[in-house]
Amino acid sequence: MTHVLRWGRSAYETNAVLDLERSGTESMGFRWHFAPGGSPPPELERAEVLVIPSAVRVDAEVLALFGGRLVIATTSGYDHIDLDACADRGVSVVRLPEARRDAVVEHALSEMIALLRRLPILNLRAREGTWARGQLPGLAPIALAGAPVAVIGLGVIGRRVAEVLCALGAQVLGVDPAGVPLEVEPTELEDALSRARAVTLHCSLTPSSRGLLSKARLALLSPEAVVVNTARGEVLEVEAAVEQVRTGQLRGVAVDVFPVEPYPRLAAGVAIPNVRFTPHSAGYTEGMGERVAAGVMRALRAFEQGEELPHRVV
Repeated sequence: MTHVLRWGRSAYETNAVLDLERSGTESMGFRWHFAPGGSPPPELERAEVLVIPSAVRVDAEVLALFGGRLVIATTSGYDHIDLDACADRGVSVVRLPEARRDAVVEHALSEMIALLRRLPILNLRAREGTWARGQLPGLAPIALAGAPVAVIGLGVIGRRVAEVLCALGAQVLGVDPAGVPLEVEPTELEDALSRARAVTLHCSLTPSSRGLLSKARLALLSPEAVVVNTARGEVLEVEAAVEQVRTGQLRGVAVDVFPVEPYPRLAAGVAIPNVRFTPHSAGYTEGMGERVAAGVMRALRAFEQGEELPHRVV
């Protein structure tokens, strides 16, 4: 009987969510065991499949104790896993981007629209008791229809973002060395930044994407542009982006992922109306546990039957 070890849980994963994963796994004939995060558990050596959230790092030291052949990341990203070490040991790695895809798409687009339409400032005026209709020409709300929007990273989530943006009439500029969909204009990063009214990040964290939106690259953007990051915190220099909003060099920035989490400077950012911070929550909507469990089941079924692993990274 194949032994599946679930090591650690995300902050929002309840006992009911883990019970769902356990019952689904056991109904397929697997043995399932849970170990809390922290030091590597003794069960690691006996496990054939390891299921982990982003809080658990899988490095060479962990792999030396792991006796199995598959790591399932319950996340979209995989920067918490040493892919080279996994490849060296013949361990496959898969991720579950579909569990969060639509939630992240909705979050990214809602933040983009809010910032382009000046909704934070209009809401602030209303709270102050000011009927700000006469201020609209000066605030210059921007519509998505016809606006150039740069989508950086066109994997599972980025492609759906681009699809929805196209349906809304935006001019979608795609930045991805692996290629872009037919309806998207392939664009080099610097060119996309110089043209975009909005930038939305959906790339994985890799050596080439770390610090991708640096202070220097942010300076290429129009003062009327907005930036949304729901990818990985270290892709964007968040402090530089906040400062550029504060000084009027950017229209707005919305950040859901941070280089350090919890982020110690939350209040410093959200004191500025056009800076919107959320606590790495973009991927969560009702039913998240069911979607993660379903993704784990799909990966386990493919693994057991010797089929192509869905969303395989290594």
